[in-house]
Amino acid sequence: MSNGAKVGLGIFMVFMVVVVGGALYVNSAYDTAGTKENAVIAQDESMQSTWGMTEQTLKMSGVTVKNYGATFIKTLEANAKRYENDKGAMMKFVNEAKSQMSPELHSRFMTTIEKVYAKKESKQLSKISVVQDYRDFINFSMKGKIAKAFFDYPSAKATKIMDRIISTKATKSTWVSGEDQDLSKEIF
Repeated sequence: MSNGAKVGLGIFMVFMVVVVGGALYVNSAYDTAGTKENAVIAQDESMQSTWGMTEQTLKMSGVTVKNYGATFIKTLEANAKRYENDKGAMMKFVNEAKSQMSPELHSRFMTTIEKVYAKKESKQLSKISVVQDYRDFINFSMKGKIAKAFFDYPSAKATKIMDRIISTKATKSTWVSGEDQDLSKEIF
């Protein structure tokens, strides 16, 4: 084989390696973005499951119809829904309802509420971590920039989930105003 043919073959092989390697890199960017987006959506579904179990957990904590009147139980259920994202307000309600509960039930109820809120906080922190990883990938890596430019990641659904943080009205108001509220008067 002549030197010209060898050079031509070498150039062709380098060209093929670059083209195939580039295509594989772009495909990898697409796959990674899709995987990270699925993780964000799965975290949101996990959060929904955790939030949904709140009422069931409170019902199973010992508040039964045979021990307490239907009106009291309906009040508990209504307030559990009303304060489901505001631990301070829920604790205030439980303390106010203490006179209607046995000491054992009150203690069990307080412990259950603490566990429910701890689980909610843990799920939200996990979601925030997954969202941070996805945002870092999309905005600060070459593969992420390719996925963003060529494949329109993140999707509208993922963006909506990433922007949603469960909070109380008081906290949202504090973030808008920049001024914290003294809630001690309301809780105690």
